Amino acid sequence: LPPFEVSEDKVVPPPHIETLAQEIVQLNLLELKELTDKIAQHFDFDDEVMAASYAGGAAMAAAGGGGGAAAAEEEVQEKTIFDVKLIGFDAKAKIKVIKEIRAIAGLGLKEAKELVESAPKVFQKDLKQDKADEIKAQLEAVGAQVEIV
Repeated sequence: LPPFEVSEDKVVPPPHIETLAQEIVQLNLLELKELTDKIAQHFDFDDEVMAASYAGGAAMAAAGGGGGAAAAEEEVQEKTIFDVKLIGFDAKAKIKVIKEIRAIAGLGLKEAKELVESAPKVFQKDLKQDKADEIKAQLEAVGAQVEIV
C-alpha cells in the first residue's frame, strides 16, 4: 500500500494516529465491518446512518436522483422510525395525561395543556419502535388514546 500523503502545508497527525491509520488500511472487509459495528455500537449510531456509510453515499444519491426506482425501493424497506400521535383522552384523565405529556416531551404546563387539548396531534417524532411502544404504554396507562404512525 502506498504511504499516506504528507506535505509541509498539511497538518501532520501524531505518530499513534498514523500507526492506527496504517493498521486500519490493512484490514480485510470482514474485519473492517466488525470495526465499524463496534464503533457504531459504542457511539450509539442509528442503523440508517450506518447503512448510508456502507453504501458509500450511494443511498443518498439514489434518494436524490433515482426517480421511480428509488421510491419503489423506499416503500419495500421496513419502517424503522415512528411518530407518536395523541388521538384523545378520557375527560376524567385530562390532568394525568397533561402531566405525562409534560414528563415525556419536556414541555411546560401551558404547552402540554395546549397539545392535549389540540388532539389528535403528533407530539413525538423520529422514535425507534421500542421507545414509541414505551411512550404509548405510559400514556395509555393514564387514560390517553395513542397511535404510533
